[in-house]
Amino acid sequence: MPVCRLLSCLAVALLSACASVGPSAPSASYAQAFERAAQQDSMRSECDWNVRYAPVAPKDASVAQLQAIATARLAVLQLAPAWTLSMPGSEAHAFSDAEQDRAGLQLLLSIVLPAMERYPAGVFARTGLRHVVLVKDLSVDGQRRLAMPAPEIDSVVYADNLLAAMCPSGMELRVHHEYYHFIEYRLFNDFYYRDPAWLALNPPGTAYGQGGATAYGKGFQNLGHPQPGLVSLYAGYGPEEDKAEVFGWMMTPAYALRLEQWSLADAALAAKRHVLWQVLDSRTTSD
Repeated sequence: MPVCRLLSCLAVALLSACASVGPSAPSASYAQAFERAAQQDSMRSECDWNVRYAPVAPKDASVAQLQAIATARLAVLQLAPAWTLSMPGSEAHAFSDAEQDRAGLQLLLSIVLPAMERYPAGVFARTGLRHVVLVKDLSVDGQRRLAMPAPEIDSVVYADNLLAAMCPSGMELRVHHEYYHFIEYRLFNDFYYRDPAWLALNPPGTAYGQGGATAYGKGFQNLGHPQPGLVSLYAGYGPEEDKAEVFGWMMTPAYALRLEQWSLADAALAAKRHVLWQVLDSRTTSD
């Protein structure tokens, strides 16, 4: 079945399900946006669609109830949620108690909370992370995003931008990827530090692109292990993306096994994975 036709069927099925429990069917513009989001999901080609995340609350939970659950679970990690975002160059909206917003927040929390709970004790405090911002319709310099680091406000930001149309485990990978950008900034006071020790791990001839932002808006597909030393195509856009991608793949159960398998025959990738485990280990309270 052609990809576009498959996505159309997916959109119709999911939107029909929403319509069956709601007071009215989603609008045509929403259906078009849903399909567009599915087509533009960069993790679609590498997705294991059998991986699902358990809801954090009953389906009819209000936004206030969902926020209370998030607050309690993040508090255990010494983190606090924020429900609005005010940063230059960025725009986002808060969740309302509309049915679509409740479903979006439920899905976002079902992925973000267990992702954050995978980390060893103390890592967030040691990296200076204090807040997890949870919003919808995030954009950065006009580009729609699902996540971003915000060390200026001691935060990482995660968003529902029609997340229901996208690969769920791909969103978890983004959770870890953006947190690593936060860690890197705390280590070097620079998102784009060209770490000589990291560059030395690359096979001869490895060349990076012009930064991750140049991948947006092109129907980019983040294929896995395109060449020795790189866990993904996106890793080749810059050393900062290379680090964050290896970290994201190693921290996301749906992707970690593939990374381990590739590392068995790829010494450079194995070395990169080892370096990032060391970074994580050095920022826990278990040492």
